[in-house]
Amino acid sequence: MPAGNPMAQKTDLTLLYDIAHSYYIDNLTQSEIAEQKHISRSHISRLLDKAKELGIVKITVSLPEYPSDLDLARSVASFLGIHEVVIAPVKPDETDTEAVTEAIANTAATFVPQALRGYKTVGLGWGQTVYKMSVRLGYKNLGKNRLYVPLVGVAGSTNPHLQINSIVDRVAERHRARTHFVNVRAIRPASDPLSRHDEKSIAALESYWKHLDAAVIGLGTPPVAGGLYTEEIDLDINDKVASSGAVGDILSYFFFSDGTAVDFGRDYRHLAYPLKDLPKLRKVICLAGGPEKTESILAAARLHYFDTLVTDSNTALAFYEKCRD
Repeated sequence: MPAGNPMAQKTDLTLLYDIAHSYYIDNLTQSEIAEQKHISRSHISRLLDKAKELGIVKITVSLPEYPSDLDLARSVASFLGIHEVVIAPVKPDETDTEAVTEAIANTAATFVPQALRGYKTVGLGWGQTVYKMSVRLGYKNLGKNRLYVPLVGVAGSTNPHLQINSIVDRVAERHRARTHFVNVRAIRPASDPLSRHDEKSIAALESYWKHLDAAVIGLGTPPVAGGLYTEEIDLDINDKVASSGAVGDILSYFFFSDGTAVDFGRDYRHLAYPLKDLPKLRKVICLAGGPEKTESILAAARLHYFDTLVTDSNTALAFYEKCRD
């Protein structure tokens, strides 16, 4: 074909487009295209290179907009700097907090018993998701070597999600495991005397804490006025907590992104597993999700308060978008 002939150039471009489309879009092999066009395979290869040079073929490499669940979990775990993320599926437009909590609890009820195989002393936190997980657990005989202990004292509230002994008892009963209970409030006035029985119970609990293998915890949102512990602390202290700027709540500690926590003052005593010791445990599973908790989850992960997260698919996608920014 003579150089400079417009018709010849058009024919060349059409051929290049046709071959490129067959190879990149229709997924035909170069040999199959060569057979169709009656051209040698080596010539097909040269024509494909020419199609790239002329801009007929443009190749881009990018993360998919909607990754698979496995890729999503791996990407979010890497972004958070933790060992594992387990994703509970929810509807893409799900905004109901109750539905998100139910989904995470259902997934956790299956995942947590498997993840805790081989661990002997397991601490349990409180909160709505942990409570709902305990309700949904199936019966498994994990043997009497397993011991479940509370990671926080009791709450005066009638809210079932904060009844730590009920949560521990239910999980242990489902797993045929042993338990230790405590009847001392998580946050109590320093002036309240402790009975000899209470002192022994606390001493035993703290002894178990020293030998913890693993823990399952919930994670609360930043504090608000009139929050969860109004029966434990005075209103002025409650207001102080609400305006403190704490990023989240774990085991009744309202913590900041630097790892410190709100100090309730000398007038109160706090019975809860120390946050600074959570990173020392072999495994800590956190159950948390929802748009209102993304910053709390991120801060807790960066403080190494947990190494495994069970969350919902929308929260996972929110973190995925962050890691792409």
